Amino acid sequence: METKTDSLDSWDDFIAGNFLKAINVDSDKDDFVVTEVSQYTDTKDNSRRPRLTLERNEIEYNFDLNKTNSVILKEKGVTNPKALLGAKLYFKKVLVRNPTTKAEVEGLRIAKVELPTEKIK
Repeated sequence: METKTDSLDSWDDFIAGNFLKAINVDSDKDDFVVTEVSQYTDTKDNSRRPRLTLERNEIEYNFDLNKTNSVILKEKGVTNPKALLGAKLYFKKVLVRNPTTKAEVEGLRIAKVELPTEKIK
């Protein structure tokens, strides 16, 4: 039986999603609320990674946590990815090197986390 994820009748499953980009962040004072925590498999190395659904001004964004941002969250005291549900995340823009093109591009780093029950710097 064919399921939605097995369907090749539409591009929607392959291009869906509004991913958070540096252009969506005006300043490090913009807060994004985590409304969902899930995981995906990175096809480059078959590793599992957390994917966050964030909301700001009634617009939803997906944000895949890379190792750098995962380490930042752990260092800031977030015990596990599920603990981010309801948290406010603040981002700073940084220059990163695109591994494919080797060009410098704007990326996002988590600058601050506010968990629903307490504040973490």
